[in-house]
Amino acid sequence: MQTITTLQTRAKRLELTARKQLSPLLAGGERASMRGQGLEFSGLRPYQPGDDPRFFDWNVTARQQTPHVREYREERSRNLLLLVDCSPSMSRAKRELQAETAALLTFAAIANRDRVGLITFSDQVRQLFPLGSGDGHARYLVNQLMTLQPSGQGTDLTLPLEAAKRSLQRPGMIIILSDFHADPPIRLLRRTASRHDLFAVVIRDMNTPPKGDGGIVALQDAESGELHLVDLNHQSGRGWQKDWENDARQLSLDLASCGIDSIELHGDSDPLAGLMRLFQRRKFR
Repeated sequence: MQTITTLQTRAKRLELTARKQLSPLLAGGERASMRGQGLEFSGLRPYQPGDDPRFFDWNVTARQQTPHVREYREERSRNLLLLVDCSPSMSRAKRELQAETAALLTFAAIANRDRVGLITFSDQVRQLFPLGSGDGHARYLVNQLMTLQPSGQGTDLTLPLEAAKRSLQRPGMIIILSDFHADPPIRLLRRTASRHDLFAVVIRDMNTPPKGDGGIVALQDAESGELHLVDLNHQSGRGWQKDWENDARQLSLDLASCGIDSIELHGDSDPLAGLMRLFQRRKFR
């Protein structure tokens, strides 16, 4: 696991590009079209009846001999919620990769002056950290991510998605970081993606399911604890690897059908490189 300082430095290379269909609504990194007492000076123009006299630029007025006022554009931050899986199927290797990925996303968002919140979940919502901004808030969230331990007895994506929808009063970005050791709630995912910029980071173990020529092995379901004996010399055993690959392919198709971009990361992945490729592709959609 890289240090917080290293992750914060690397995150500067990451730009969180919003989906084009929703980018005008998400605002982050953009300037709102409304004018008034914003944070960023946008220019000068001649005075019009009804303008606030507090915005008179007296120097320009004196030089031009015509009243001029300053205009400002209000800068609005984007809201980003991270939904982080802490179910029993999240092994130590998965949790480390998940924490590193979430930290990069957090620091990249904070550097863009966005607000970031965190929801951890398993078979229920475990923790909810409200949206916040600033370096201190980012480091607090990353510390929570790095010390996150498995809990619960399964995975339920419905509850954190509902909690995220309640937390976001206007369209925002929602990122799910999970091994998706559960059937995805397709209808809820589709509804959420229609209002928010929702995408998924699928976390996989470093080691793929067993394959090769070696006899009977015992596989334990990380969530239920149930043991399964698989004969790798038998056709059904060799098919286990194929089933696992088919499940991963089907998950990608299910997410895409909901309008959700996804990326799969595993133990030897560089999460920064993977995230940069994903957001780069979004620039041309």
